Amino acid sequence: MSEYLTDLGIKDYKLIQDTDDYAFSQDSVFLANMAKLCGKDSVLDLGCGSGILATLALIKKGVKKAVGIEIKETACDMARRSAEMNGLDFEVVNCDVKNIASQIRAESFDKVLCNPPYFSASSPAAKDGKGQARSESTATLEDFIHAAGYSLKFGGDLWIVIKTTRLQKLFSALERNNLAAKEMILIYPKLSRGADCAIVSARKGGKEGLITSTFIAQNEDGTFTDEYNALYN
Repeated sequence: MSEYLTDLGIKDYKLIQDTDDYAFSQDSVFLANMAKLCGKDSVLDLGCGSGILATLALIKKGVKKAVGIEIKETACDMARRSAEMNGLDFEVVNCDVKNIASQIRAESFDKVLCNPPYFSASSPAAKDGKGQARSESTATLEDFIHAAGYSLKFGGDLWIVIKTTRLQKLFSALERNNLAAKEMILIYPKLSRGADCAIVSARKGGKEGLITSTFIAQNEDGTFTDEYNALYN
């Protein structure tokens, strides 16, 4: 176990992470930047890890309240210490998303953010500590979607980042939990490489109607696109 600080590139904000555990990826940063959040929102981060989504929601979007749910005690401890170090009012709850009703009141959040497991429990990626955080080793995608539907107020929005290969499974789970997909942004590392992941928003009790768009991170020569630079600025 070896902790280190990650500079978030925003004022003096930093995040405590661990070399033995999964570090947040650019996918989470894309999600935090693209999610439509505002100052009146109460936000729940499902499977918060070291707290990147809630932290960025607070410092970049100025949300009213942020709470994180995380099953790993070590990650909860790092997220709490990061919040204290950054002077942020960020509550971290050590809880399995499958047992969310024991810790969180139903329909109590305006927005839910989620970077769920990317791989099945049987995937080779699930074998080590870092891989377990990216796989369905303790909870499935369906469990995360159910927790989001439980936590959201009627008319509230889930914002989730997911690999494009799992979109079919995501849309099925959303429908079963009274969440209507409203927006999907396909993320291309480069246009020639195809879409790698997607940012999807879904509204509790929403009507049918999905708007799609694309986001390309890099030009073919490896330089960042204008839309990438605009997002980060």
